Amino acid sequence: MRLPALLVAVCLVMAAGAAPAAEPIGSVTRIEGKASATLNGRDVIIGLGAPVFLDEKLATAAKARLEVTFVDGTKLTVGEAASLTVDRYLYRPRGLGNAFNASVTGPFRFISGKLGKTEASIAQVETATATIGIRGTNFWGGPIDGHTGVVLLSGAVRVSNGAGSVELTKAGQGTDIAGLGAAPEAVTFWPKEKVARALATVTFR
Repeated sequence: MRLPALLVAVCLVMAAGAAPAAEPIGSVTRIEGKASATLNGRDVIIGLGAPVFLDEKLATAAKARLEVTFVDGTKLTVGEAASLTVDRYLYRPRGLGNAFNASVTGPFRFISGKLGKTEASIAQVETATATIGIRGTNFWGGPIDGHTGVVLLSGAVRVSNGAGSVELTKAGQGTDIAGLGAAPEAVTFWPKEKVARALATVTFR
């Protein structure tokens, strides 16, 4: 009777081919209003404490705020009608070459965690108009005054696209990008009023 042996063989093949469950790369640590997540074609409403996974698209509704804290302590907050997808995340506490890459639409604030302090790490945020390279940083980015803006709160960032690049190295420095295909404008110190308006877009009430 060879049937039991055949069943065992089939089970072993199925077990070998089963994909391991994905490990979360972070979690929702603060939320205001409604937010959803899309992963593998499935949409769900998310709440406080929800795990966040690689390649998962998070989206906020009108008047909403969402803060994600990643396993290394990096925090990324998005404002209303925004989206966030992390397509690359590698963090080993004592390793080299850690990496973070996210795509964001709408207003956001990024605060580096431990990943940004490890050697040879690469961290960046992609927006529709530019790539923001991060070096141990606290900064804001998003739409403001009809443009896309980036303002540095601490650390340093490089804002670049196919038309040019600038570096923000002092707190309060900012740049604007007029639109798709436009180069980042010359670095200036943003007025306190403009910085306050920027931060208000990601501030929890």
